Amino acid sequence: MSDLSTKDISYEVVHYHTELPFKILNIHKKDLYPNKDLSAVSDVLDHWHNELEIVYSYSNDGIYYTDGIAHPMKEGLFIIVNSQSIHKVISNRITPYDKLPSTLTTVLQISDSFLRNYIPNFDELYFIPAFIPNDNRLAEIMMDLGQYADGKPLNKYENMRLLGLVHELLYYICKDNLSLKDTELPEKSRKNSDILRKIISYTEENYAGAINEMSVAKAFGYSASYFSRFFRSNMGITYKEFLTRMRVNAAKDSLAQTHKSVLEIAMDCGFSDSRGLINMFNKYEGITPLQYRKNIPG
Repeated sequence: MSDLSTKDISYEVVHYHTELPFKILNIHKKDLYPNKDLSAVSDVLDHWHNELEIVYSYSNDGIYYTDGIAHPMKEGLFIIVNSQSIHKVISNRITPYDKLPSTLTTVLQISDSFLRNYIPNFDELYFIPAFIPNDNRLAEIMMDLGQYADGKPLNKYENMRLLGLVHELLYYICKDNLSLKDTELPEKSRKNSDILRKIISYTEENYAGAINEMSVAKAFGYSASYFSRFFRSNMGITYKEFLTRMRVNAAKDSLAQTHKSVLEIAMDCGFSDSRGLINMFNKYEGITPLQYRKNIPG
């Protein structure tokens, strides 16, 4: 999850705002729901990165998925996204805008190389992905870190303070929520995650072409029926839906960043015609592509 753009990516490169080995983000409702329109939210679809990601929720809105497991968001919940875990965020589009807190989550992404300096067997370990801590100190730390989000300039010596807070947070999380990967993730699950990462990468590279579930199954040496069962059981959605959502999100980027016609965007994003894009855009976004473009600020 980088700066919550709408682009689906297989591997995410996290850009750090400062020289510190971590990045702090606040996810605000005003950015997630343009014009207070719940239908226009930008879901963050399946992606992965090497960083450890720690998410603190202020809201009951949405579902966070890690390695195919759904974690309904609730106030005070911590989500831990392990290094290289496939994850996504889906809004529930139900909670009225006025009932949502101004900040939905604070997100901390920590460099894996930094963690290896303190946890030598880091690659053998697995952080429990969802919990509400008994100690209020963890929530206090995340809210404190949230004050330094999004590359806010730091005053003299604040680097040391932030490093101290991150070290303290990691102490609590490692102490109570760390297990051996072999215990929490059997070999079969790890292999499935590796295969899924390859499928996501392949889809991102080829979604603009004439690919479908059958052709991707063939590319990976699977029968269509096995591939269909494997993908749905591990990702929670069909491959067809995953591919369509990726194409719709790519269309959203093009609508926002170019002056291309709906037909041109449809062809660029793998749809056979403009009607196909309009129908799927309406299904997942609740509006037409042109309405979406019209509502883009600026």
